[in-house]
Amino acid sequence: MIPFRVLVRLKIFQLAGVAALAIPINTFLVQGSVSSVQAVMATALVVGCAAASVTLWYYSRRYVGEMSLLQRPGDAQSSLCFSVLDFWGNREDNIVPAGRLIAPLQGCSQTQLTEIAKQTLLPVDVEGDRQYILSLRHGHLVNKQKLMEVLKGRLSSEQTGS
Repeated sequence: MIPFRVLVRLKIFQLAGVAALAIPINTFLVQGSVSSVQAVMATALVVGCAAASVTLWYYSRRYVGEMSLLQRPGDAQSSLCFSVLDFWGNREDNIVPAGRLIAPLQGCSQTQLTEIAKQTLLPVDVEGDRQYILSLRHGHLVNKQKLMEVLKGRLSSEQTGS
């Protein structure tokens, strides 16, 4: 999670790319015109910085740094907390009822589970929310059994309230 957080925060330095516009602007103010090469390169730089920033923001909102199962006293239904990063690289906790999770591993055989576990990223859909991305391979698992129950849609009835 730390390298990903650094990557998200580095996009702020892309603003330095926008600062490169200072050269063509200065040239225009001093000489009254800017060469077409400078104008094209400055435009490409700004468009590239904007595209990289939007892409990093899009994936930072979906990559799950921590997923936890929440059971509040007196509450019959469990909730899931997906911790992701916002635009500025700060933690954002999204809490959704566990019943809204579309179980990605439901009905998978042991062979399929082994293949899925070898993949770097596992997409997880939540009804009425965005698609999240889990890293089973590189993540730290505190309770593997409980995670598999959640991803297979097999939480016990006392935890889900059904």
